Amino acid sequence: MHQVRNHKIFIIIVLVFFLLFVHFEHINIFFCKTFYDKINLNVYLSLINSEVHSISSEPSNKVHLKAVVKDSNGNLIPYIEVSFENTKDFGAMHPSKAVTNSQGECLVTYVPDNYYNLNAGTNPQPISITASIAGTNINSTVKLNLVPIPIVFIHGYRETEDVFDNLNEFISSKGYTCSSINYDSTLGVEYGAKELELFLQDQKREFLSQGILVGKFDLIVHSMGGLVARYYSGSKNYLKNDDVNKVIFLSVPHKGSVLASIGEEYFNDKSIKELVPDNELFVGIFPNTINNGLNSSIQIGNLLSQYDEVVTNESASLDKWGIKTEIFSVGENSFTVNNLLNGNILDAPNHKGILNNNTVFSRIFEMLNTDLPYPAVINK
Repeated sequence: MHQVRNHKIFIIIVLVFFLLFVHFEHINIFFCKTFYDKINLNVYLSLINSEVHSISSEPSNKVHLKAVVKDSNGNLIPYIEVSFENTKDFGAMHPSKAVTNSQGECLVTYVPDNYYNLNAGTNPQPISITASIAGTNINSTVKLNLVPIPIVFIHGYRETEDVFDNLNEFISSKGYTCSSINYDSTLGVEYGAKELELFLQDQKREFLSQGILVGKFDLIVHSMGGLVARYYSGSKNYLKNDDVNKVIFLSVPHKGSVLASIGEEYFNDKSIKELVPDNELFVGIFPNTINNGLNSSIQIGNLLSQYDEVVTNESASLDKWGIKTEIFSVGENSFTVNNLLNGNILDAPNHKGILNNNTVFSRIFEMLNTDLPYPAVINK
C-alpha cells in the first residue's frame, strides 16, 4: 500500500515537472509581467526598413516594425509584454500586444487604411506608432507620413504621355503623384504589358530611394492602354507582383474596334491588327488569362465618351463582369460617311476628348477617392 502511494506521488511529481517544462515560457511570461521590476527598462521601436519615412496608404501596403526591450545595462530582456498603437487610429496594429522573445525582441505590423478614408485632404498625413512596456509609461515612437496611392497613366495606340497633360495637371493639383509610361504602341499589347511590368517595378524602386514605400498603383488608361493593363494584370507574372489597386478605363475597346480594319489601310503594325474585333487577342488570349481577362482582385471603373468614333458601347462594355459603363458627353457626333471614307474619322475628337473634359476629370477624382467594384468571378 505504501509503495503504491509512493508510486502515485512519483507520477504526480513527474507530471508537475513535465507541465512546468512544457509551459516554462508561459510561466516565465507570467512572472515577468507580474513581478519584474520594469522601472529601469527601455523599449526601442524601429522600422524593419529604416529608409522609409512615408507609405502609400492602402491596406496591402503593410509596414513591419521591431520593438526591442533592454535594461539600463543594455541587456536584452525576454518575456516583457509590449503594447502598440498609432496615435490617430489611422489603420491597425497586428498584434496590438506582443511579448518579447528570448532575444528581447517582438515584431509588429502596421496596416494602413485607404488614404481617402482619413479625411486628410491633399497633404501627407503624419502618424505616430508607439510601443509601450505594459504597466509603465516607458515607450518609443516611430513617425511616418501617409500619402495617396501613386497614379500611372497608360496611353493608347500611336499616342504619347502628352495626351494626358490636362488630366495629369488636374489630378496632380489634388495631391496625387502622377507618372506616365511611354511605350511603343505599334509593337503589340503583349509588348506594352511587359513594358508596364518593368515600369511599375522601376517606379517602386524610385519611390523607395526617396523613402516612400509603395505597394500598388492606380492605373488610368485610355484606349489600347486599357488592353495593355488587362494583359499585364491577367498574366502569371502579375500574381507575383500584385501591384495594381485600381484600373480606371477611359474609352477602351475591350472587344476591339471596327475602325482598326480601316486603320490597316494606313498603318501596318502588330497593334492595329490586334485591335480588329475577333482577333486572337480577344477570342483566345484574354479568355485564358486570370478571370477571363479582368482580374477580380483589382477595383474597376469604366468610362466611355458618347459618340466615340473608335469604341462602341458594346465594345466598351464590361457587363460580363458586372461592371457598369458610365457614358459622358464630350462633343458632337462626328461620325459621317464622308469622314469615314476619307480617313478623317481616325482623328477621333470624341475618343480623345474624354481626356480633356472637366466633368470626366471630376468623376475620375471621385473614383480615386472611393471604393470601386471588383469584377465578378467568371467560371470557365
